Amino acid sequence: MARNEYVVFKGTVKLGVPFLQGYKGDPHYVIVSEDANGKPFDIVTNVKSDSSLTGPAGYLVLYVWNRYFDHPMTADLDKLSAGVSTANFPKLDYVHDSRLVDLDAMRPIPLDTKDEKNDINALLNEMLQLDMSANGVDYVYETPSYSDDRLGWKPTKDVTVYGFGFLFEPGKDGLHETHMNQGNPKPGKGTHVKDHSNENGVFQDGAVMIEVDGKFQALFVAFQTQLVPTDSRGRPIPGQSHPILHGKT
Repeated sequence: MARNEYVVFKGTVKLGVPFLQGYKGDPHYVIVSEDANGKPFDIVTNVKSDSSLTGPAGYLVLYVWNRYFDHPMTADLDKLSAGVSTANFPKLDYVHDSRLVDLDAMRPIPLDTKDEKNDINALLNEMLQLDMSANGVDYVYETPSYSDDRLGWKPTKDVTVYGFGFLFEPGKDGLHETHMNQGNPKPGKGTHVKDHSNENGVFQDGAVMIEVDGKFQALFVAFQTQLVPTDSRGRPIPGQSHPILHGKT
């Protein structure tokens, strides 16, 4: 199972903070949000993999951006109270819920930390309705091991965000693992691929969804090292599972 507690956070987007050149730490886009009481909450989204099977291009994450997300769960999401929900919310599974996301449509997307054009930073900026023509707002990204001075941009509209993932510990002031959390193989000896197999599980996948102007959008992210299909524990099936791309480019 993946670490910490699987939750969904519902709140209002205040800033989008792309991962730019010179930033410290793991490559994460930060969605700065607030609950109904104005309490801040960070949703972090991977914009690059920490493992690769295929050289430099293998570090690119896979994505599907559904701009017209239509799923029965949206009615349940709309009813959720703002803040963190630990129970009674729709749980996501990329593999075992065929209505959620078309895995065959997933493709790699680059990360351009300098110019932010046609990359995952730009995708999230657009999805969150950010005003990138304005000057960036100073934002300090705090983690248990470091802090980083970054720039964020405000949305031009009221944007409700739904972040699915695992709570930060011990602060519980944000969530991560907003990506597929199953299908991680056990790496062989001598490989440089990191071992994420202990994070495998079902109905615990992450994602970022937004609601703007009464309509839902969803961003689904996975890694090129992950394999499908998976068994009832979210583990790759020997002799059956294959990379999501499976020969596609």
